[in-house]
Amino acid sequence: MAALAATLLCASCGGGASSPSTPTQPSPPVLTPLTLTCGAPIVLRTTTGQPVQLAYGMPQSMGGAAPVGIRCTPSAGTPVPVGQTTVACTATDAQLQTSTCSLAVTVVVAPTLTVERFLTLGDSFTFGTTSRATEREITGDTYAQKLEFLLSERYPDQRFAFTNAGVPGQFMDQIEDRYPAALRQSSAQVLIVQGGVNDINTEGARAVSDVVARLERVTRDAQGRGVAVILATLTPQRPGSIKGTAPHVVRDLNTRIRDLCRRYQTGCADLYAAFGSEQSPLIGSDGLHPTPAGYDVIAETYFDVIRSLFERTATPVS
Repeated sequence: MAALAATLLCASCGGGASSPSTPTQPSPPVLTPLTLTCGAPIVLRTTTGQPVQLAYGMPQSMGGAAPVGIRCTPSAGTPVPVGQTTVACTATDAQLQTSTCSLAVTVVVAPTLTVERFLTLGDSFTFGTTSRATEREITGDTYAQKLEFLLSERYPDQRFAFTNAGVPGQFMDQIEDRYPAALRQSSAQVLIVQGGVNDINTEGARAVSDVVARLERVTRDAQGRGVAVILATLTPQRPGSIKGTAPHVVRDLNTRIRDLCRRYQTGCADLYAAFGSEQSPLIGSDGLHPTPAGYDVIAETYFDVIRSLFERTATPVS
């Protein structure tokens, strides 16, 4: 009996089964800071001055606890006026961490031309005959191609149509004869005319009056059809060269062409002045035809005239 009592006493004092252990608490998750990065400033274009719809890429988030939601105001597709608009973006993760960034969006009024179809009429200078190739800078083999490149670069919102009706070796009477069909086929809004060099190189000063009369008839007819005209002076000829046989006559003819420009209020591309002198490095080894760099200058000269005549910039609309 004494032994049994001792056993019961020992059991009651906890010497038997072990008591339950306290559970281990899990460590709280380590939160990665949430960051939000907006893109580079954006420039949007309008040719009308009217508001344009916002278009931008969503900002990029890093870190935080998934899922991460991103909200930007104003949202893409919202019309915004000309000027600068700030897009404010906020990212929020599952742990309610937040991060913000902003994006500058500028809407500019892009210039446009009131014309898009061009006819370039002339001889080998229009066709693109080159004297001694050098490194070219403006894309294109002819001044018409180079001019089209310059226009497309400045007015990317428009599509231009160029018809090159240059034929090497032609005299001004042949150019005049081809003019009506070329204008009809091209539906041009602008006629660019350069010619007469073959006439004066063959007949000298006697050809000047005839060349001027034919240029005048073409100009008058085109303007009567509602077509804008750009007349061009002839480029200089290098004295004593293989093909530069009438440098002094070029000067006389150019004086008459400038007078035509004034009397008929046409555009005037003064290529002679743009080349600088009869010893210009823009004239090739034959003393007559331009180098590729010379055609760059021709294209740039026409480009400046076209800008001055036809460029328009719309008024911004709120």
